[in-house]
Amino acid sequence: MWICPYDVSPPSMEPYHHFYSSISKDCGYTDLTGDQLPFCESLEDTIAGALAFWNKDIVPQIKKRNWILIEAHDNSLIGIIKHLEGVSEVAIMELNLLTGIPIAYELAKNLNPIKSMQFLGDEETMCKAMKAVAAQGKAKK
Repeated sequence: MWICPYDVSPPSMEPYHHFYSSISKDCGYTDLTGDQLPFCESLEDTIAGALAFWNKDIVPQIKKRNWILIEAHDNSLIGIIKHLEGVSEVAIMELNLLTGIPIAYELAKNLNPIKSMQFLGDEETMCKAMKAVAAQGKAKK
């Protein structure tokens, strides 16, 4: 799935894109006309979807005192982190999650974090992951 910032539509999702047909025929969009179809999913939409999943599926399991493992794309995880940590719209755009490094939360009964997110990994692996994230998007010379 292509995730783009707020109102920016990627040119690759114009009607001639090979995914456009399957999206336009999705039952979730049957009430929309062609000019109303989304061309991408914004971070705001992704966060809303992640929070709906959090509230409907995850919270009931936590309330039953079950351990939960969530495996997801970083934008979905960012939505949950934004909710748990109360991160601002500006600050959340700066958050870079480390690919393949688990994050742990210990939650109070009110589902607020007892302490901030903790990356679980050995120091060398985490340093390599941080360097890789920092290098994303930089041109190779």
